[in-house]
Amino acid sequence: LHCHSSFSFHAGVPAVRDLVGRAKSLGLKALALTDTDRMSGLLLFYLECKRQGLKPILGVELTDPRHPSENVVLLARNAVGYGDLCEIITRRCTYPEDFSFFDTFSRPWPNLFLLTAFPRQLECLARTPNRAGLYGELVNQSASTRQRSRAVEQTARSLGIPLAVSNNSFFLEPDDHETHRILAAIGLNSTLSRLGPEEVAPPAAGFRSPDEIARSFPHHEEAVRNT
Repeated sequence: LHCHSSFSFHAGVPAVRDLVGRAKSLGLKALALTDTDRMSGLLLFYLECKRQGLKPILGVELTDPRHPSENVVLLARNAVGYGDLCEIITRRCTYPEDFSFFDTFSRPWPNLFLLTAFPRQLECLARTPNRAGLYGELVNQSASTRQRSRAVEQTARSLGIPLAVSNNSFFLEPDDHETHRILAAIGLNSTLSRLGPEEVAPPAAGFRSPDEIARSFPHHEEAVRNT
C-alpha cells in the first residue's frame, strides 16, 4: 500500500514495469503506487497493472510543508477518489507555501483512504471528517521506524483508529539501497558521507513479499488483515 517508483525523484529506484512485475511474481493481487508529492507515474502504472493482471490502487504520498519529513498516504477508493487525488496534489504543487494539511482535510474526502506513520498527523487527521477512512501505518524497517510505529500504535489505540502495515518501499533488491542513497544525495546536493539517517530509507526498505510482511508483524495480525 506504500510503494515508490522512479517517479519519486531522488528517492525511488524501480521503474513502474519492474515494480508491477515484482508484485506479480510474488503472487500479489493488488498493488498501490504512492510516489512522493506527484502522480506522474499513475497512468503508466494503471496500464501496466492491467497488462500484468493486477488490480491497480492509485495513490500518492503527500508531504506536509510545515513538517517536510512527515507524510500521509492517500489511496483512491474509486474513480471519484482519483479525481480527489488530482485536486489535492495540484494544490500541493501549485501553491506549496499556502498548502495546509489541516485546511485540506478539514473537508471530507469520502472516496479516499488515509494512512500515516506519524503520530502528530494521525492525531490531527482523527479530528477531521476523514476519520472513517483513516489508518495508523506501522512500518518495521529499523530501530527508528519501530520506535515511531510504537508511538503510532499508542496514539491510534487511544483514539480508536485502526492500524495497517506497510514497508514503504523505495527499491526492489537489497543491493538497490546504494542506488537509493546516490539518488538522495543528488536531490540534497550532498555527498554520500554527509547523508543523515533520516535523509535516506533504511536498507530494509525494499519490496517485501506478503509472507515477509506478516513475519515482520507477528503481534499485529489484525493490522495485517486490514492491509
